[in-house]
Amino acid sequence: MNNRFELWWKNNSQTLHPKQYYAGLYTGAKFKVQYPVLDIGGGNGSFLKYFNISKADIMDLVGKESLVGDYNFIKADITKKLPEIKKKYKTIFIMEVLEHLSNPLYLLANVKDYLADDGNIYISVPYTKLAESHNADLNIHVCRWGADDLEMQCRMLGYKTEWIIKRRRFKNTAFWLPHCFLVLKLTK
Repeated sequence: MNNRFELWWKNNSQTLHPKQYYAGLYTGAKFKVQYPVLDIGGGNGSFLKYFNISKADIMDLVGKESLVGDYNFIKADITKKLPEIKKKYKTIFIMEVLEHLSNPLYLLANVKDYLADDGNIYISVPYTKLAESHNADLNIHVCRWGADDLEMQCRMLGYKTEWIIKRRRFKNTAFWLPHCFLVLKLTK
């Protein structure tokens, strides 16, 4: 199974066309990056590379075989107990990950242990249809939120929240609009 995911990272649009992919999603996003940096679910590091973050740790199950930078890779299944790490991170990214997890609040609750007191967590989720089945493809979405729900759940976990991007596509429009996308900054 891991080889299938490694192959996906080598051939996906984030890796093959990062400028087009990330520019479409994160136009106007302002991330206050402080070191050290952790990217949870960051795969091969293409998000970090796009934002010119050259030194970071990436925690994921796969992606190490196709890293696009000199990143420290921490192999971990983020759906289970997170590994013990003594280091505190000032910037943590969880970008386009939560919608793939059947229990995303578990990850959000536990990642707080990695966050420095003056640090920031940035999360992003698309507002998309759920996958028809869990075998549809490797890019399945099993969770989705409205903006108010996402913010409320993060606050219930004890985070302070600030919107970075809150964008919604209108139904049945005859012109192109950016993806429906939510990016939220979390702090302790």
